Amino acid sequence: MEVRPIRTDFITESLRQNRFWTQIMSEHALFIREGLPCGETALINEAIELQRLFAQLKARADQTPRDQAAVCALNRDVIQALDRIIAFKSVVLKRMITCQMGGFNYPLLIDHIRREAIRFRTNLEKLNNNIQTPIAELALEEEIFWLRIMGDHARFIAHLLDPSERPLVKRATQFGKDFETLRLQGLDLQSMLVPRDFENHLLPADLMGGPLPPGFDNLPEPFVIPRLRRFNEEVIEATMGIRDFKAAALELIEACKVLSLISPLLASHVLREAEMALGDLEMVNRELNKMKVE
Repeated sequence: MEVRPIRTDFITESLRQNRFWTQIMSEHALFIREGLPCGETALINEAIELQRLFAQLKARADQTPRDQAAVCALNRDVIQALDRIIAFKSVVLKRMITCQMGGFNYPLLIDHIRREAIRFRTNLEKLNNNIQTPIAELALEEEIFWLRIMGDHARFIAHLLDPSERPLVKRATQFGKDFETLRLQGLDLQSMLVPRDFENHLLPADLMGGPLPPGFDNLPEPFVIPRLRRFNEEVIEATMGIRDFKAAALELIEACKVLSLISPLLASHVLREAEMALGDLEMVNRELNKMKVE
């Protein structure tokens, strides 16, 4: 297969994505398995297999050389594995929300981790196909994605802490409210600066990703304004706040100083995602600062 030239950060970004998210996907399979009813042996076995598969891909990503062909091949194989885990999460979610299966996973948790898998797969597809996104559009996509993820984390933490941990529950709940406020603000900016994104959401899902009918896709191009730069800084500041909260919570959990249903691995998992969010948002910040504003 001929490997076509791709932008210079292709290797670095592909490896960064794979080395982080393959481990996250492996842990997702573990978390789902732990919350499944004990009688769901087929789903439990599938979760075990997916946990093993992504652990193997994580090990492979750590050893993949900085070679374009090798990285392209890694991306393709991870995309195939993501297709499988997305389908698995979809089956679990559908059975839960149609009252066909119980267990101890929140439906929103399954939706949350499926969103992460879909975004990871999309990022790899964009990298392999050299798809560039205008910076204003990319900034808002990253910000809104991570604001929802961090807000979900805050609400999950609040619901998994023992009710007796009133100050921590209150603080986690407030984080959830703060991130939701910022997410809604991001959606306002998105419709102002990226009207085509709003239009796309009004179209049937099967039209997305292909040529649009005449009359569509003739809206203004995305553009950067000073308020977008300020918004990204606000998102970074909020994410740093919950990152520090998660770090403190992890220390308490590891020292058995807090009452909760949160395992040390889950606490570490959400902390690592906050660190990844900060890395993504800082990259956006650097690109925004290079741009001429309207």
